[in-house]
Amino acid sequence: MGSLVCRVELHKKKGIIITVENSDDEILQTMVLDGTSITTTCEGDETSTITQTPDSITIQCKDFLLEADTITCQSSSDTVHKSDGKFEASSAAAMELSAGAALKASAKAAMNLSGNKIQAAASPGDVTISGTNVNTSAKVKAAVDSKTLELKGSISAKMEGGLVDVKGTKTTLEGSALATIAGALIKIG
Repeated sequence: MGSLVCRVELHKKKGIIITVENSDDEILQTMVLDGTSITTTCEGDETSTITQTPDSITIQCKDFLLEADTITCQSSSDTVHKSDGKFEASSAAAMELSAGAALKASAKAAMNLSGNKIQAAASPGDVTISGTNVNTSAKVKAAVDSKTLELKGSISAKMEGGLVDVKGTKTTLEGSALATIAGALIKIG
């Protein structure tokens, strides 16, 4: 790297302007303290700018990297994280996401939820799962336990298995138009 051209200018109206020119790498660095804001600019193939006023700090750059042992971001009002590209959040250890009011997650394409153990609970509210088709499957056992259980299909309902047991203190099988019991061996009583 060759020699740098460095200037410090003092103006009664423009404030203090610090300039460093690196003509070999075609980089120009400036810091302007104008009495209302502090603006730091680094110009080369790309330009990055930091602007600080009494109530805000704005950083404009191509790549932004923050590294620290501990990072805490806190706001007393709203917080927005937005990306026009891919947005990723990951943790090597446990991760927690909580809200003091409603929490909403949505996707315009597929949404996947996976884990070694997944628990969905609403206490004391309701849990609703809906879709054009809803499929549930278990490799070993699927259990539904409730004080009242209702299975309903507006067009048809089907229950099938290698062995099907229906038990109850009172059991009613009824068809408003037709009821059929069929099998190679039928035992009643």
